[in-house]
Amino acid sequence: MKSQKEKKSQIEVSVIGCGIAGITTAFYLGEKGYKVNLIDPRINLEINNLKPHNGSQASLGILMGNSYKKSKGRAFLLRNRSMKLWKEWLIKINKSNKGIILKNPLIKLANSEKEYKSMIEISNNKKEYGIELLDESAINYWSLVFEKKLIGGLISHEDGRLNPIELMKLFMQNLQKMKINSIENNVIRIKRNIDSFNKGWTIYLENNQCINQDYIIICSALNTQRLLKPLGHEILLEPILGQVIELELEKKTTNWNKWPGILNYQSINFIHHNPNHLLIGATVERGTKPSLLDKQDMLSIKNTAPEWIRKAKVSHEWSGIRARPINESAPLLKQLEPGLLINTGHYRNGLLLAPACAEWIGLKIEEIENLN
Repeated sequence: MKSQKEKKSQIEVSVIGCGIAGITTAFYLGEKGYKVNLIDPRINLEINNLKPHNGSQASLGILMGNSYKKSKGRAFLLRNRSMKLWKEWLIKINKSNKGIILKNPLIKLANSEKEYKSMIEISNNKKEYGIELLDESAINYWSLVFEKKLIGGLISHEDGRLNPIELMKLFMQNLQKMKINSIENNVIRIKRNIDSFNKGWTIYLENNQCINQDYIIICSALNTQRLLKPLGHEILLEPILGQVIELELEKKTTNWNKWPGILNYQSINFIHHNPNHLLIGATVERGTKPSLLDKQDMLSIKNTAPEWIRKAKVSHEWSGIRARPINESAPLLKQLEPGLLINTGHYRNGLLLAPACAEWIGLKIEEIENLN
């Protein structure tokens, strides 16, 4: 009789898409012992944010999990589980490498009474998650930094930031060590096999290649619609653009030692980067091309930018497209047919939710296999 490990090694799974959702899904399934293919036409391109080829590479890598306002429901559970899993996963992927760390804490600043009231509610409900209101001295400090009298703020000691580029490189190194098969090719279509001689699904690739698989996991953002429509599945997704701007500051403007891993103010994220550089970013726009108006709005911090930011020079900027579900909650985690699953439509939280979503896929496959 075959062991569980032997059974899993004979189950072939293809993960389509090599953004953070695809990479982490392949990692989780590979660790569980499945035979995994990771398919993407750009899988071997250099991972960098100078020319990002997916939304993950253009992200800021923010883990705003514990400071999420809700304390129940699907969105909360996914965030809560992911924050726990990230601690475990960082230990695993860092084992034989230089390593990557979660830079925390996360600080959110309130510019209005309404915003601060929400922060008070979060801090009251989530003390056990390492969240508390900023004290008066901290508020005074940030008021001086942003040259504006702030109402209040909160600090989340366990939330923070993972460098998305370094993280994805590290995952790819781990996938190579696990001997996950990388297929640099474009998926033309997928088809369910009705005969009993082949595995459940066939993936047709460019150059007239095809592979038979037990499971297909689609993690390909907007490309999800193209692959699923011929099968009769109407998955509605819209493109949302995230913009990031790197500012080079004129001179030392503040005590960088006091800066957190991530600072959120006016719904814009700020990250101290290199000696005198600052990354600012937000995911706010519909469409596929950056808007100059939205960029100016972000640079001016909605017309509240302090002088030291107004005088800064833009040294680099980039953007990335994310997929947001229409009329459904993000992310989309579904089994559409036996052996066909999707892990997509993460919108703003692809990196944050990656571990819990990968685990959901793994548990669903395990559940199906236990029934067979």
